[in-house]
Amino acid sequence: MAKPQGPTYDDLLARLAKRDFSPVYLLHGEEQFLAEEATDAILNAALTPDERGFNLDVMYGTEADPRDVVSHASSFPMMAERRVVIVREADKLGQAEILANYIEHPSPSTCLVLVCIKPDFRRKPFVTVKKHGFVLECKPLWENQIPAWISRRVKKDKREISSDAASLLAAYVGTSLRELSNELEKLYIYIGDAKSINVDHVSAVVGVSKEFNIFELQWAIGMKETHKATEVLERMLQTGGQPVMMVAVMVKFFQTVWKLLDIRRRNVPQSQQMTQAGIFAFIDKYNQVADRFTIREIEDVFLSLSQVDEMLKTSGGDPKLLIQTFIVNATRHREPAHA
Repeated sequence: MAKPQGPTYDDLLARLAKRDFSPVYLLHGEEQFLAEEATDAILNAALTPDERGFNLDVMYGTEADPRDVVSHASSFPMMAERRVVIVREADKLGQAEILANYIEHPSPSTCLVLVCIKPDFRRKPFVTVKKHGFVLECKPLWENQIPAWISRRVKKDKREISSDAASLLAAYVGTSLRELSNELEKLYIYIGDAKSINVDHVSAVVGVSKEFNIFELQWAIGMKETHKATEVLERMLQTGGQPVMMVAVMVKFFQTVWKLLDIRRRNVPQSQQMTQAGIFAFIDKYNQVADRFTIREIEDVFLSLSQVDEMLKTSGGDPKLLIQTFIVNATRHREPAHA
């Protein structure tokens, strides 16, 4: 394999770990998931969450005036070592000369991060960035590179995955890093406190039919989509789904929703809600579910799940009927409880 031209994502992480910041970054390429990860890595290394209120600006090339970009980038940081200015769709910025002039003499206390898909390196400001900044090309990976990416990703998350499981996951999902990341989050939820992912885990969570798994079931119930939830349940049972495992995952899911509702009730700032609830993926979906339930309804869900779990473990009823009844009760549209 030919040696890659220019710095790699790992080079970026290594420099950030040493706090070796560049005043200007250009993250470009079709694999925007990687560009987003690189942007987050720069931001997390440069600023703590508490420092971002006064020292982080996010702008869009389709809307921003380059003079405003330069003004923000030229400002001194407030109560922090540096500022971060992120410009998405940077190739849409007009008046390229203005930004190019700044890039030739950038502020050393600012990280200006330019993000786009196809910059024109024949023109300013991108030809200037190549001379004075850190340029990372975020290219889609080849199919044969995906299993290794999965293994590195899992290791970074302090877990491990067998080579066969990584290959199977790659075969199921394909080369989209965003989709792979989503499937890994599902796997982490599925294996709980365990640290190793094997072929059986991948088959159970992703499976040949990705539409009918425990995660699609939880979202269907959470969105109060009775027909879809029943259909997913039917297909899961046909393919060997375990009712006790379904209930266990449902309990964890609604515990998270309950936490989010309680945090909202206590008027915790929106920027802190997801972190306190322990939600780091599928944020929009969790918010949509929380909008459809009251705390009283969640408490009723816990009671129903407890009853279903007890009956399943004591052979006190037909598993399909028990879970179908739970689905109907949980997804029934009711008026929100008044305070």
